[in-house]
Amino acid sequence: MTHLVGIIIIIIWSLLELCNVNILVKHFLNIAPKKFRIWDFAAKLLVYLLILVGYMYVVVEDSSSMVAAMFFTVLVFFKSGVLLSSFYDLKPKNLTIIAFFVELTSFIGYNISLIFDRVWTIPYEYSHLTEIIGAVFFLIVSLILLMLRKRNIFKIWIADLSSIDHIHLIIILFTIGILEALIFRSDEFETFIRIIMGIVVVSTVLLIIKVIVITEKKNFLEDINFLLEDQMKQTTDYYNELIEKDNQTKKFRHDIKNLLIVLHVMINEGKNEKASSYIEEMQEICAQLRPKYDTGNFMADAILSAKDTKAAQYNTNIVFEGFIPAEKVKDVDMVVVLSNVLDNAIEACEKIDGEKTIHINSILKKKMWVLCTDNPSGDVCIINSNKIATTKEEKTIHGFGLQNIEKVAEKYNGNMQINFDNGRFSSKITFVFD
Repeated sequence: MTHLVGIIIIIIWSLLELCNVNILVKHFLNIAPKKFRIWDFAAKLLVYLLILVGYMYVVVEDSSSMVAAMFFTVLVFFKSGVLLSSFYDLKPKNLTIIAFFVELTSFIGYNISLIFDRVWTIPYEYSHLTEIIGAVFFLIVSLILLMLRKRNIFKIWIADLSSIDHIHLIIILFTIGILEALIFRSDEFETFIRIIMGIVVVSTVLLIIKVIVITEKKNFLEDINFLLEDQMKQTTDYYNELIEKDNQTKKFRHDIKNLLIVLHVMINEGKNEKASSYIEEMQEICAQLRPKYDTGNFMADAILSAKDTKAAQYNTNIVFEGFIPAEKVKDVDMVVVLSNVLDNAIEACEKIDGEKTIHINSILKKKMWVLCTDNPSGDVCIINSNKIATTKEEKTIHGFGLQNIEKVAEKYNGNMQINFDNGRFSSKITFVFD
């Protein structure tokens, strides 16, 4: 009977864990869903069940094999990630993040049980009740955070740590958990030692939360710093390009008198075709001396020029129409909006074949500026209104770009709207000036 209850407890814990990991992957890591394949799901479900059954055997049956116990204990951290990889585009790095949160949940559950230890001591054979306590606690916290995010009260993301970092954190929590069990479950240690251990546990949890959790403000500032650093280099390159064109213009002006004399002679001698060809060459020279983009905003010109060079590497053309306000939008805000818009559009074009043109239309009125973009794109999954599921492997906290654009627009009493239809991704960003 005891074994049966133990098995039921582990099954309930596993289902709660699966629910929590799904929330983590879908809402906090923003991992893109992938096409469901029944054979893939069946194979991973089999692996999930084998891990779970193996773990129940070595734990419930109290297997004497230390190697088997350690083997299945390690695998149990990854079981939910393996199964959910049938529904989401999970990478190996994501699996270590999931394993870390499974261990963190277990650690928190055990510590909650210690707090109420004098009221209700959990029997050893039912020790996995602490896992259920931790899973319920994690579920409640997750739902509260989702509710706060939905109401735009408080938003958090998970930091982009490496797999090695997550493994280190797992080892730290696991080791502290073992020490904690030895100290608190034994009468050999004095109260002072237990207090010190409690301080270590609380400090460790708070430090880990500080490391892995990114608030909206921290994310916004870090992303802006990265953009500004990149834009400083691009603006410097644009300045150098303008200086070079200015030097060419000076040379052209110096030679224009002689060029006009030659043209006059050609016309007088009746060499009209040669004169016409000569004028066309002069027009080409003049066109080369003019900047490709003249939006009315120097910073916007620099950004467009830099991104145009980047886009050309992927056979992509940027077409701009309209004017951009010169003074009403701060340079830092212009960098955030225009750089993110163009980077997203160029990345989308990089991943497709065929015609690749990014259209940007800027509509400037007295008290309003509307920036519309349109570009070809592969399938985009738009979730939660103005958020998209990430396809970037190098940045698990992707989505910051669009959110930062939206934040800047709101700063100017405006908003952002995005849409995907028939292979085209479009955005409309509105600024309202006082």
